Amino acid sequence: MFFKEWVVLLVDDEPDVLSMSKLVMKNFEVYGLPLKIYTAESKAEALALLNNNLEVASSLAVAFIDVVMETDSAGLDLCKYIRDDMGNRLSQLFIRTGQPGLSTETDVIDRYDINGYFTKMEATQSKLYSLVKSSVRQYLSFGMSLATIAVLNDLIAASSGVTKNVSEPFDNVLTGPQVNILDAVHHLGGYSIELEDIPRWLFVDGKVLFEEEVDAASGIAMRDQLLAQEGIALQPGGDQYIKGQEGYQLIQVVEKSSQAEAIYVFQTPFLAPEFVINLMYSVIAGLATAWRQSS
Repeated sequence: MFFKEWVVLLVDDEPDVLSMSKLVMKNFEVYGLPLKIYTAESKAEALALLNNNLEVASSLAVAFIDVVMETDSAGLDLCKYIRDDMGNRLSQLFIRTGQPGLSTETDVIDRYDINGYFTKMEATQSKLYSLVKSSVRQYLSFGMSLATIAVLNDLIAASSGVTKNVSEPFDNVLTGPQVNILDAVHHLGGYSIELEDIPRWLFVDGKVLFEEEVDAASGIAMRDQLLAQEGIALQPGGDQYIKGQEGYQLIQVVEKSSQAEAIYVFQTPFLAPEFVINLMYSVIAGLATAWRQSS
């Protein structure tokens, strides 16, 4: 949800191909966010990036990989390393080759679990744009779905009283399952060094969660400002999504017999598609339900 850019890796032993690709792709945007392009001129350079650069290792959305570099199969070996050795099934991998006769497209896609195969002659600006955009959609859909499932599983475990570690500030405020619930959603509303420049606040039954870690007064003011605007219904009964100015957004789950009131306020330049908003809504609804069940 708090993406700032899409990480793309270009691997090719021809510097001119890398330069031209970067030039063509430099103004691409997907959901309002630019690409951050890394390049490597060999399998070895690509491996160094994957093993030593945390951003590439953890946030690679799309990679375009040449087949023939140090060896005739260097690019394919790199794909195999990403899928099998790194266990990365999320990044979208494309093979592009100047020698299409070396392997058939179907063999390569089946054997190396890649997402596409095309020749360098086909790598036009429109082709690259369509591949980047469709790939980011797939990367985002798969990644957000996995993250949502993980949080909901944590909330279910927390509301069932499964013990989890929790940050110190809340040990003297809440006890039992609610402490565990806080742990499950801390990355959404609490302090995070990776998200320290992204304003976000979680409210349950009117209380600002993690108030020792965030600017609670600003969160309350932004919540009230957004709630004064017209929203989009997420479910019958009052749950809604509101998009304000400067990237501020709100997801509200109203109080019901089985749910606490839960509100999430956040700011992001990311123009989230509908399915992402729905996934975030399911997390906030899960928090509201878990909170009420643990009360």
